[in-house]
Amino acid sequence: MKYRKLGKTGLEVSEIGFGCTYFRETGEQVLSKMFDIGISAGINFLDCCLSRPDDRDVVGRLLKGRRDKIIIQGHLGLTVENGQEALTQDLHKSREHVEDLMRRLGTDYIDIAMLHCIDQPEEYEGAVKSGLIDYMLEQKKKGVFKYLGFSSHEVDLATRMVNSGSFDVVMFSISPLFDLVFNDMDRFFTMPNDEAYPKKLDIDDRRAGFYRLCAEKGIGISVMKALGAGSLVDPNDTPFDRAMTVGQCIRYALNRPAVSGVFLGMKDEKQLMDALAYYDCSEEELDYSSILSSVTGELTIKCLYCNHCLPCSARIDIGKVTRLLDKGDENDEYSKLEVKPSSCNGCGHCIPRCPFGINAQANMKKAAAKYS
Repeated sequence: MKYRKLGKTGLEVSEIGFGCTYFRETGEQVLSKMFDIGISAGINFLDCCLSRPDDRDVVGRLLKGRRDKIIIQGHLGLTVENGQEALTQDLHKSREHVEDLMRRLGTDYIDIAMLHCIDQPEEYEGAVKSGLIDYMLEQKKKGVFKYLGFSSHEVDLATRMVNSGSFDVVMFSISPLFDLVFNDMDRFFTMPNDEAYPKKLDIDDRRAGFYRLCAEKGIGISVMKALGAGSLVDPNDTPFDRAMTVGQCIRYALNRPAVSGVFLGMKDEKQLMDALAYYDCSEEELDYSSILSSVTGELTIKCLYCNHCLPCSARIDIGKVTRLLDKGDENDEYSKLEVKPSSCNGCGHCIPRCPFGINAQANMKKAAAKYS
């Protein structure tokens, strides 16, 4: 394992970290083995974006006796509504949630307290007006929060927040999917036979500028969605003419300025070992340059299953339903869903919450029709 300084914080974090996306799905027994293997291999960076109390209890048990070996990135601005994860900028709800997180993790401090998923100006402004950011700054002065950060997918807003001077770390979505495709749609949809069609796409200027800004200001970047929700490593789903490897995705993210660590959502021991195998790869195996020049021109923006669209008033697990819809043949898994997509009441609240502009309501209608 190799380590990098996290901006100006002085913390040295492992280049590969534990993302928490699949903690509930993995289960405590398998997760315990993964923690043992990962920590023994040198992983010391853990993202704790855990809305459910029982998931927090599991992680607390797994950290018992080794809290000092782990740098925790814990999120504020999460709550539970109608039994589902939800975003909030309310001070009382956020404070209650993070205090519960610390209690269940068995710790009296958070290494990096992250303002969770700020993608709209009104969300940032809400955190300012409610006193949530002031609360975070006060807790930093007391040493309860060692450093402060935020997570976002939106370049202009993230730039504004970095320039505010309140934050030390940003969790940002970094992969070729975001840098070369989603943020460069005009060039992407140029006809491939057109003489003007670029043989190699450059990183979106705004995103490249944001990475440089973070490096200049000493803001450490922790990476989310490095595999593009699995799209980049799936031969049937990649926007390029062939899939990348996990190692190539890690290398791509680590090659961006200011990046310190890459959080990966890993479902089992095999996926953990695939990630750790990064250090056994040759430079030739990690070279992704030829892949990035092979955009097929057929991509449409798709759901990344992050569930930022929740809470659903009908209690549908929108991310899971959409994943099953995209895979196309998961009838057994569909039958296990607690709430079916046919329960969608058409409220439309999910649509403006999506950072990627996905019409989740339309996807629920497609799923209901497919599996009816």
